[in-house]
Amino acid sequence: MMLGDGLRCLPAELELLPEPDAGLVTLREGKYHQVKRMLAARGKPVLYLKRLSMGPLELDPELVTGGWRPLTEEERKRLKELE
Repeated sequence: MMLGDGLRCLPAELELLPEPDAGLVTLREGKYHQVKRMLAARGKPVLYLKRLSMGPLELDPELVTGGWRPLTEEERKRLKELE
């Protein structure tokens, strides 16, 4: 896939959700504002974007918006297995 400015990206998947104008996007890599740029190119600007997971890690539902926490040893192990 190539964006209008020439940026090459791995293919992405889009699953339309039951809510109007809502979808679940799955990326193999995430380049600078890739989701926003891909959808804007198709006439669907992004109004709200939320990361649900990254690799084998799912977003901790206890975290407040903009919050963070250290990775657990198990999470570190799962990420190391990807190398």
